[in-house]
Amino acid sequence: MSYPQYPSGPQQPPHGDGTGGYQSYGGQPGYGAPGGGYGDPSGGQPPYGGPGGPPPGQPPYGGMPPGGPGDPYGPPPKKGMSTGAKVGLGIGGGCLGLVLIVVIVIVIIASMAGGGDSTSTSTSSAPTQQEGTQESEGGAAEEPANEQGVTLTATAAGTAGDTIDDTVYTVLDVELTNNGDEPLDINPLYFTTVLSDGTERTDWADAIFADIQHIEVGTLAPGSSVSGQIAVVGEVVVTEVRYDPSFGMEDPIVTTVQ
Repeated sequence: MSYPQYPSGPQQPPHGDGTGGYQSYGGQPGYGAPGGGYGDPSGGQPPYGGPGGPPPGQPPYGGMPPGGPGDPYGPPPKKGMSTGAKVGLGIGGGCLGLVLIVVIVIVIIASMAGGGDSTSTSTSSAPTQQEGTQESEGGAAEEPANEQGVTLTATAAGTAGDTIDDTVYTVLDVELTNNGDEPLDINPLYFTTVLSDGTERTDWADAIFADIQHIEVGTLAPGSSVSGQIAVVGEVVVTEVRYDPSFGMEDPIVTTVQ
């Protein structure tokens, strides 16, 4: 078989060896013997992906190295806290809790001590207040006749008889002085006597016919005085005289019998 040539160029020999067989360029050997595995080149190189698997020490194609993304065994475990660190944290937490308990106990004791001091202070101040109240009441009892700006005096005047029968009366001389700014009502009904046994007597109605100088009903102007007598049925010892024009609405005017 002949191949046409360019007349003006050099002549090139036909491919092959003239016998019809093909030969690779550069003298490269053929791809293995007819009975060998695929890719078994000449020279003793093992075939790729043969029945025996990959060569020893070489990962299969398409695989990932251990520990990389997609590792079926997951990421390696993290390094845990050492035993010494755990013991140190436990001891530190226990000390902190103990300090907090001690602080709370101290606060409770201080609160109780402060409450006891305030209670004792209030208790000790109570008798002082009571003493002051008693002193003020005692002062008022010493000068009862000066209450409301009115002065009252009472003096024992013996006994007297009755103008109708033989009843005997104990007689007292009394005097009222208005030292206030308001008029004072005068009436023998407002007098009360206290006997030595503590009995209170108002004998105006029973002593209406007593032979004494009765106090007339009227009004006592500021700066004025009025005097007269009151009588108690029987021969008794009178220790105190009270004058109460308010009938218990206000404190009475009190004096001791002389």
